Amino acid sequence: MTFNINNLMTSINKSGVAKTSHFEVQILGYGTSGEERDMMFRADTAELPGRSLATAEHRFDNYGPINKVPYGAQIYNDITVSFLLSEDLREKEYFEYWQERIVNTGAFEQGVQGRTFSRFNSKYFNDYTGSVIIRQYGSAGNLSSIHVLNEAYPTNMNPIAMSWGDDTLAKLQITFVYRNYKVAFNVGDQPRRGIGFGFSIGPGGVAGSVNLPGIGRASGIFGGVNAVQATVGDINSRVAQIRSSF
Repeated sequence: MTFNINNLMTSINKSGVAKTSHFEVQILGYGTSGEERDMMFRADTAELPGRSLATAEHRFDNYGPINKVPYGAQIYNDITVSFLLSEDLREKEYFEYWQERIVNTGAFEQGVQGRTFSRFNSKYFNDYTGSVIIRQYGSAGNLSSIHVLNEAYPTNMNPIAMSWGDDTLAKLQITFVYRNYKVAFNVGDQPRRGIGFGFSIGPGGVAGSVNLPGIGRASGIFGGVNAVQATVGDINSRVAQIRSSF
């Protein structure tokens, strides 16, 4: 098919283009709802999760090329989220405590010297995992997709560079691992593939529900947390208004 600029413009006018600045990240870990809600405003970079299939090399015939055949294992890529830090570094404190709940290093113990048997022991997996929810919005502030990372926890907390030579904003990069993720897309002109969206954004906030295969409607339990909170959060239309102004 020959290139036609009109076809390109028709496609863009039909479904638009996604912008990397139209997103929010909600962390549901060990902290209070107030702490985690405030961090939603400070996640300035994030990654939508990716995945790949584990494959094994196999030749179907005695001769011929070798094929790569998937054998069922999914490989989920780690994601990194960057947070703008408060003056008192409360975001760093949040993740310090979370990692301390995973492996107790004694980082918050004062005046304790020497080795103790309670340190550096890993806790039970179910006691420290949480959820990471990434919502992506359209240019008009409409909710376009939701990615929920299940059984997530922070494995890496990057160092924070400090310098007298500049006055830039301090940021903290956190790397999360997770078991798997659930995803829903609000595609207006395509079949829902078993996923139902019903969202509206008005003066009163975000209203509606979402139905995910294998999870259920938003009024139930979503990844071990309250579905309404996990799906739309507590900040309602304010985030949509902020994102649409970028």
